[in-house]
Amino acid sequence: MHTKTLLLAVILSALSLLDADDSAPAGGSVVGVTEPGEQIDLSFPEPGVIRRIEVKEGDAVTKDQLLAQLDCRVHEAQLEIAKMRAQSAAAVQSATATVGMRERRLEQLEALAQNDRANADELSRARADHEIALADLQLAREAALESQLEARQIEAQIEQRSLRAPFDGVVARVHQETAASVSPQEGPVITLVNLAELDLVVHIDHRRLDGLQVGTEVKVEALDRPVAGTATIAFISPIVDAPSGTARVRLSLANATGEHRSGVKYRIDLPQP
Repeated sequence: MHTKTLLLAVILSALSLLDADDSAPAGGSVVGVTEPGEQIDLSFPEPGVIRRIEVKEGDAVTKDQLLAQLDCRVHEAQLEIAKMRAQSAAAVQSATATVGMRERRLEQLEALAQNDRANADELSRARADHEIALADLQLAREAALESQLEARQIEAQIEQRSLRAPFDGVVARVHQETAASVSPQEGPVITLVNLAELDLVVHIDHRRLDGLQVGTEVKVEALDRPVAGTATIAFISPIVDAPSGTARVRLSLANATGEHRSGVKYRIDLPQP
């Protein structure tokens, strides 16, 4: 019996040591884990062959910066042709000259018709020729506009085959290589994260939500590094997890200098209810 009692005491002592570890601090503090403020997996919306990858892992990028692009040389050639057609004024100039010539001819015949010196059929033909010339001029103008719209469409297709950074951040991972064939079903090409502001996520007992407000600033400290800071409560979940009785609270932790790391446990000094 004495042996069993001793064994039970050892087990209870071990459990108490586990409970006293840094991940479950005593007092009014709780422990949360940092996450990137923004994280996105970027992939191309259509299949193709990667023409170039402009970044490598660890690179800092700015919003709208080109990260990678599929082979779009066919589209680029089509774009040049469309731009050439849109910028060419030859068809419009020719049609305009024809309209002027037909208009002068019509005016001459109408002047002669006032003195009964013009043939009625010839006058009708001149009017028809003038209308046809006007229609040809309109068609030339519409063709130039169509070429402009076609050029814009091809530019959009090229842009669709380009990956650009949706925000300022850091390239966390490059999943593919240049010349690789990819499709949307094969997963991301580049993973981008924003570490200038971290999310500090913690699940706390719902009874401790009383008194917490969005916008409240609290002190935080890393458990395994001598790094501290001030975080701001950004979100308090209105839903309580029934099995655990906890609710998710997300805090924003400014990280402009990069001293805080993502995926690290932090002690959070929440105000007492």
